[in-house]
Amino acid sequence: MLSFYSVRRWLLLLLLSGPLYAQTTQLVPPETKLVGLSGTAPATEETFTISTAQDLTITLTDLQTPAALASATVVLTQGDAIVQIASGNATATLAPPAAVATVSVPGASGQYTLRVFGAPNASFSYGTFSVCVAPTTNPADCIQDASLSGNISTASSAADPTVSTLSLPLTVTSAGTYTVTYTDDQFPVALNLAPNLALFQGSTPVALSIASGATVNLAPGSYTLLGIAQADQTLKAGLYSISITGPGGVPVLLNDTYPVGQLAAALGQTNPSTQTLSLVITDFAFPSALATVKALATLGATTLANISTPSAPATFTAPAGVIKMWSFATAGTDAGAFEVDLNAGAATLLTSVTGVPNGNSLAFAYLTAPVAAGTYQVGGVDFDVPSALQTLKFAVAQNDKVLNQSGVAGTLPVSAAAGPLVLLVNATAVANGNGLFGVNVNTSASPAQLVFDKTQGVTLTGVFDSQTVSIGTAGSYDVKLTDLDFPAQFQNLALVVSQGGTVLGEAFDGGTFSISGAAGNYQLTFIATPAAQQEYGMYGLQVVYAPPAVTLTATPTTVPAGSLTTLSWTIANASSCTGSGGAWTDSPTNGTASTSIAVAKTTTYTLACTGAGGSTTQTVTVTATVASGKSGGGGLDEGTLLALALLALRRMRSRCPQRRPLGRSLLKA
Repeated sequence: MLSFYSVRRWLLLLLLSGPLYAQTTQLVPPETKLVGLSGTAPATEETFTISTAQDLTITLTDLQTPAALASATVVLTQGDAIVQIASGNATATLAPPAAVATVSVPGASGQYTLRVFGAPNASFSYGTFSVCVAPTTNPADCIQDASLSGNISTASSAADPTVSTLSLPLTVTSAGTYTVTYTDDQFPVALNLAPNLALFQGSTPVALSIASGATVNLAPGSYTLLGIAQADQTLKAGLYSISITGPGGVPVLLNDTYPVGQLAAALGQTNPSTQTLSLVITDFAFPSALATVKALATLGATTLANISTPSAPATFTAPAGVIKMWSFATAGTDAGAFEVDLNAGAATLLTSVTGVPNGNSLAFAYLTAPVAAGTYQVGGVDFDVPSALQTLKFAVAQNDKVLNQSGVAGTLPVSAAAGPLVLLVNATAVANGNGLFGVNVNTSASPAQLVFDKTQGVTLTGVFDSQTVSIGTAGSYDVKLTDLDFPAQFQNLALVVSQGGTVLGEAFDGGTFSISGAAGNYQLTFIATPAAQQEYGMYGLQVVYAPPAVTLTATPTTVPAGSLTTLSWTIANASSCTGSGGAWTDSPTNGTASTSIAVAKTTTYTLACTGAGGSTTQTVTVTATVASGKSGGGGLDEGTLLALALLALRRMRSRCPQRRPLGRSLLKA
């Protein structure tokens, strides 16, 4: 039978086990990213969760519509790594003329991400596929939340960045006849090829090559709408809208607008009520004026306003709903930058700022959060990573005007009104090279406060990516970058962590490093170039704050002097630990363990651990009591007790009167 102390000990361990995991903060949870060269179509992907461990079979099928694919690959990832199986990576590649490829994943459990990429038949601009994720015991029983359909277009080749594909989930709740309508919005100009739409339910085609105005009979269920369109070959940008309406009284199934080619995604904002709005364009002419700038406002599949420079602002009445603002520009004699605003009287609903490159001369524009009126220091920094930039110019604008500018890296003083600032940067990398710069805004008052911070890659041969992470707890953080060597090792892969123009850590071609940071925002910046003859590469990333998590308990915490207590501990995230106090000397490792210790006197036991995230110390005090039940100075060992007893006996004998032996007294008498 368990004793009371044993039960209490295990209850304490259970209660204390939770905080061990809470102390590990994942600023960037383990994740994988598939990097595609500029102009490549994004891979079709699906994230799903397998709640009960089971063997899975993933089947990639070429639907051969309108023709067989030239190639297709499916890859399964979990956390920051490709899932490993007996044969290596959990991937499957079609080998034409085969139309099916499979991969088996034993004991699957947890969250996964599945991605598909490849190339269509050379005679067609796109091809379609399906992926079925099913239990191995029944490979045809596709798990709906994990399976998908999609298409692979010529946009997966960097040679044709004008083609864009679309994959939209649709949920039909009412059976009936639905009408599909799509329109070329002719922004910035007409499309080169009209949209080609197809509808699937799971991996089953429902309607292919749907014409605008066509009707489709649909039953309740989940569907996927696939689309492909080609933009103008010169401007490489286009826009079209789609609406799908059902029987009377049934809500509209789809009503939206979609970009094609290199047209940037729109900004959206809810217009709370019907009101008069204006669409405004500003060319900052930094470092030079743009050849043309266009802007468009849409609500669903409806165009509200369409303007271009040098026309005046467009004023129009807009109903309530989500309004999207689109923009497009072409460079003049050099790179440039512009701003587009959607205003409701004196209030601004939407603002976008955009840099427009010209050859190797790249332009960037950033909009800060609103600042208070006052003076600021704006810095532009060349990080010299992986090499110095050939040129770096930057400027500060506000309220449609450039306030100050510099032709070299450095610091600019700026007197700003209340409101957001616009930071403009023009940079050129050395021939066939990559670079990295930072631009930041600090208050002029001492101590300076960082108001805005951005790190940017400058590359023509690779792909740039950036994200901001916020540190809430000061400490040491592990940053791990992994080249997953899929489909091949990156030609170049770099990660830089920075704040306020200072590089805190960096990794090239993968690796782990630690940064020490106070609370605040930090920039994670990537520059990646897939291997030669490869359009894609894949890397894994995680950023973890993991100080050692330690619990230490004693059972019981009060014992008679010389008796035993049981020390129990649980450790996580530690690289080394030291246990001390009384007779306890130990070097515990991660995990749960215990030991029995004799307590000679009241003792404080200490468990101190260190790890990549810092140091953690836990203590517990055990009180030793003397036989009388009193405590405070600690118990006495047996040798001390014996010595005290002998001393007391001597004192007692010295105080007693000397007496003659009884025998002698009788004889004398």
